[in-house]
Amino acid sequence: MRLSVFYDHILEAHGQSGKSIPEILQVCHSLGIDGIEIEYTLFSKNRESITSMLSGAGMSVSCFYEFYQFQKNSDLSWAKQMLQTAAELKVPRVLAVPGALEAGDAAELCACSGTYEAVCHFMDNHPGVQRIRQALSGLASCGGSLGVTVTLEDFDGFMQPFARMNQLLWFMRNVPGLRYTLDMGNFAFSDEDVVQAAELLKDYIVHVHCKDRAVNPYVHGTNCRGLGPSPAGGGYIPVEDLILTLKKSGYNGYLAIEHFGAPDQLSFIRQSADFLRKCT
Repeated sequence: MRLSVFYDHILEAHGQSGKSIPEILQVCHSLGIDGIEIEYTLFSKNRESITSMLSGAGMSVSCFYEFYQFQKNSDLSWAKQMLQTAAELKVPRVLAVPGALEAGDAAELCACSGTYEAVCHFMDNHPGVQRIRQALSGLASCGGSLGVTVTLEDFDGFMQPFARMNQLLWFMRNVPGLRYTLDMGNFAFSDEDVVQAAELLKDYIVHVHCKDRAVNPYVHGTNCRGLGPSPAGGGYIPVEDLILTLKKSGYNGYLAIEHFGAPDQLSFIRQSADFLRKCT
């Protein structure tokens, strides 16, 4: 398994530490990190400089991600440009965050998400979800022809119809070629069991975000004990157990370090990388 880190964390560490971006990339490389996860819009605006800095540090892009509103707008031109760029740079995976629902519809979906059958009934009959499905189908097909895998993650939001395990399973079964990015920390947002979810979706996992969560003594959910950032291995998410299960299943892709909002990104990156190297 290989390690990557979100480029946003590099920028945050730059602002927090005063170190230059190339210096921080060199530190990351020394920690065994050779990839970055980066929003495609940000990359496209700064492609030449970012590519140069990555090359200088011996690193590359491990995954592009991008936000869309496919529930409203079916234009795939920008998303297809992302796929084309990924193919050119040999980026194996992209992550689409394809849209959201209106508050009332999101609440209705949340209320019925405990069973796959109820989720199917909602998703099959919701126009916005169907537009998202159609857009993802087009992207997955395009990605397949370019050798780039399109993925969907368990998003930590109230409005997204792909935050919970049964919702994700519906997308996996209804979008040919779509695959799953396991975000270890995001099922806590929906108070679902990440171990159960990973087992349910194991056949679709091609990319992993190693997001841990810090314990908050005032949060007492069934599976959620807090949503604050933590270095991997420093919180309550069973990161090591999940990696062991992934290894047994033959997973050999990236483990992406993710902790948005960390007060000291460089320290968190060091701790996460040290822990993940020991796990692999």
